[in-house]
Amino acid sequence: MSKNVSCCEESEDLMEKLLEEETGCTCGSFKASDHSKIENPKKPKTKIYSSLLKTLEEKSKKLGIISIGYAKIPEDIFNNDDLLEYPNAIVFTCPIGMDIVDEIPSKIAKERNENLYERFGKISYELSDILRKEGFASQVAHPIEGLVDLSKLGQEAGLGYIGKNGLLISPELGPRLKVSAILTTIENLPYSQKNSYEWIKNYCKRCNKCIKKCPEDALIEKEDKIAKADLIDEKCIGCIQGCTYCIEACPFFEKGYDWVKEKQTKLEAKLS
Repeated sequence: MSKNVSCCEESEDLMEKLLEEETGCTCGSFKASDHSKIENPKKPKTKIYSSLLKTLEEKSKKLGIISIGYAKIPEDIFNNDDLLEYPNAIVFTCPIGMDIVDEIPSKIAKERNENLYERFGKISYELSDILRKEGFASQVAHPIEGLVDLSKLGQEAGLGYIGKNGLLISPELGPRLKVSAILTTIENLPYSQKNSYEWIKNYCKRCNKCIKKCPEDALIEKEDKIAKADLIDEKCIGCIQGCTYCIEACPFFEKGYDWVKEKQTKLEAKLS
């Protein structure tokens, strides 16, 4: 990062570029860059004390983070192997505000969505700088940049499971969230050993409400009707108009995680 340009100024430039885009979804399309205020240590630590990790988690919650998970980064979610510096990840989820969900696709919804990306990005860098200050090297996977597939990384960290709309579905918020991550040299993170939400894909195979609700036909069901649909980026207006129809249509948002899980459990019992 240039010494004459502040983190805030670079973040604003990123949002201005997004405002100029009017040709489909731009999530994950921006080049990864470093907006840190603290330099990475030359000889980074690789082991973290549980007390420091707890402090980081508590700080995260105060900043508005909903859930935190840990993962070794699998190779199949690398969007650009050359840019990834560290194989370990601390993954965060942040809620999409109801002020965005309740607003119809419009310039207002778009601006609110972009403001959320900016706030979440700043939180991610603030947490990353805490690690750097303590002697650990880190690299932020900003929620609007395409460094890694953040939904898949969230799934790998055990924070939820990817639904048919391609979004991470969590027990706390369903699909009403965004994901970011800090890649780091820390090797003794409490990695998720098992994902408790794999059953979600079985529900999503039958549901299709997000596909039917999309006003632009940006979601296309695959021939084998697997849990995740194909997303046509050029048609998606999630970024350019702040559209959240696929979130609103999702039963995990509309009815809640517990309601859907109970329904799926009863169905599986009937079929067994």
